[in-house]
Amino acid sequence: MIRAALVQFEPRALDPARNFQRMADAIDAEGKDADLIVFPELSNTGYVEPVAAGGAIEAKVPDFGLALWEACAELGGEEIRNLSELAAKHRAYLVLGLGLRDPQMRGVMRNASVLIGPQGIEGAYVKVHQWHNEKLYFKKGDQIGTWPGPGCRLGMQICYDIRFPEITRILALQGADVVTNIWASSGVGGVPVADEGLFIHRAYTRATENGVFFLSCNRAGVQAGHRFFGRSCAVAPNGRVIGALEHDREDVLRVDIDLQEVARYRAFTGIWTDRDPELYARYLTASR
Repeated sequence: MIRAALVQFEPRALDPARNFQRMADAIDAEGKDADLIVFPELSNTGYVEPVAAGGAIEAKVPDFGLALWEACAELGGEEIRNLSELAAKHRAYLVLGLGLRDPQMRGVMRNASVLIGPQGIEGAYVKVHQWHNEKLYFKKGDQIGTWPGPGCRLGMQICYDIRFPEITRILALQGADVVTNIWASSGVGGVPVADEGLFIHRAYTRATENGVFFLSCNRAGVQAGHRFFGRSCAVAPNGRVIGALEHDREDVLRVDIDLQEVARYRAFTGIWTDRDPELYARYLTASR
């Protein structure tokens, strides 16, 4: 049994010191019980501005790109080392949505999901599918992988990636039992959410297609006139909602994951034994 905590919190734009401290506080609070603690996309930097195409840059800085790069972390830097020490202290695994500086090229940034375990950094996934203005700032990823989690194999994706079913399928083919998706999904402030169940619907689809636990952690708060949707949720392999926050405020979703449900669902449905990859490949190759 894995106990997971999805931390739906509001990062402050371009204020990494405050954001990292709040993340550390949450890890200390949740690490007493949780085996896996998940944070939203770009938790250290806040989201990019303009948040949407054609919008304004609210941040009072002369050069937002440079300010964002300065707010990003280094994978081997002090801030991440501090969180690694907390992971070791609590014997917990962390999934951290972080803006990272490229280790070689000054000024180049990555939108990443970093997995830290009790032994240190286990791996990092760089977002492959970049939403709208993210392309102005981040270099896209070109690798998909899984890593050891708390008693499971864990795959990571970020926000817009969920609209591409290949990502989750590849993670499942690589042995993932649990997939995390971290978000910074928002709408113009004051406009109601078009579909209150949007995040559950998407998580349900990816979970049942692949027989995985799907953990969806979105951020809260307001930035540059946009309100982030929150509504973090967790879905079992058979589509059962094991937990959901039905609001966009700061909160923590705590859920228990029974990995036996992965084997039970896959054995019952036959979704893996009934696949016909050779047949699919004929059509996929022809339509590329």
